[in-house]
Amino acid sequence: MEENQTTRRHWHLDKTISVGHLISTLVIAISVITWAGSIDRRVEQNALAVKYLNEEQVQQRQRIDAVRNEIKTDLRAINDKLDRLIERQSER
Repeated sequence: MEENQTTRRHWHLDKTISVGHLISTLVIAISVITWAGSIDRRVEQNALAVKYLNEEQVQQRQRIDAVRNEIKTDLRAINDKLDRLIERQSER
């Protein structure tokens, strides 16, 4: 029994909280909050960048479609002129 009682004496919990423990816990909590805030800012910046890239891609598609339509119109005009030239050549 004496051995059991000495073991109990070595293991005890202190119900007091040291100032050093409070300060270190506060520093860790502030670090975690700062880290989470920086991640939030980075996610927000990435969301804005993705939105900008999507808008830019839409504008590029519109420009490409406009150029494509202009080329089609020009090709039709060239085709019509060639048809008229061929008809003139065949009439002679």
